[in-house]
Amino acid sequence: MKISKLFVTQVSALSLVLICFGAPAVAGEVVRLSIATGPVNATWYPLGGAMTKIVGKQCPDIAITLETGNAVKNCRTVGGNPNVIALTNLDNAYFAVRGEGDFKEKIPLMGMMKGHFSQVHILTLEEFGINRVEDLRGKPVGIGAPASGHEATARPVLGTYGITYQDIKAKWLGPPEMVDALKDKTIAAAFIFAGIPIPGISELAITHKIKLIPISQEMIAKIVEKYPYFFPYQIPAGTYKGQSYPVNTVSIESYLVSNSALSQDVVYKIVKAIAENVDELTAIHPLGKFWTSERAAQNMIIPRHPGSEKYLREKGLLK
Repeated sequence: MKISKLFVTQVSALSLVLICFGAPAVAGEVVRLSIATGPVNATWYPLGGAMTKIVGKQCPDIAITLETGNAVKNCRTVGGNPNVIALTNLDNAYFAVRGEGDFKEKIPLMGMMKGHFSQVHILTLEEFGINRVEDLRGKPVGIGAPASGHEATARPVLGTYGITYQDIKAKWLGPPEMVDALKDKTIAAAFIFAGIPIPGISELAITHKIKLIPISQEMIAKIVEKYPYFFPYQIPAGTYKGQSYPVNTVSIESYLVSNSALSQDVVYKIVKAIAENVDELTAIHPLGKFWTSERAAQNMIIPRHPGSEKYLREKGLLK
């Protein structure tokens, strides 16, 4: 079954037994959580930091520590620890709850909110003369750390072009290392996956003439057909210094997720705090504007946490 067909299934947690893990047992007791995000120079890290700050201000009984991570690792971390919430991507969340793809076992993830779209950036420098995805053959290319969201998007994009890791010189590097490798000219291109603008790319564009390699419209159609969790997207001209042209690519939604064992009360308070302080979130990163209650109420591909459901019903956004 195509994943797109599952968007209409608003799965509740009727069969799940909730453990009130982390809920304050005594008045004044503080629930201590952490939020797993992404690399420091990517998008999730500053967004997660802003969420942490907002929740701390609005919910004095909840303290959240900011952590780095990646889309796949974050799902595993949440699955093993009810004291962790995390940002991940729609595709990884889907495979995690089903025990498919990069996940050997089903993970008890539940959706708290959905927010911005993250985009596939195929980044190079103008001096390398790379203009098409096909030009990557035989060249050293950063594809992300093993089992990361970057690698999980590089694989299907390259595969749609008929390019395997054996056809390129695949380099298993995280975003900061890929940016440094481009500076040092030890790689020719990099797959970096995050919401625009990506701080690391913005910083690189100040000192180097960057180029974003587009995905052709024909290949975008094939990617979306085969992997329906992808959506077509166009990175606007001027997103990065020196980028005078729009760039066609694909994108995936970001999710805020928790373990099914995290208490309804805690999730309710976190979702409420974020959704009702979007302006403050947006002041930290422009993609904060997508983390609204209206977006949170849209159909999710994984079961929605009862705490999130309670808040959205109170707002009249779920029936």
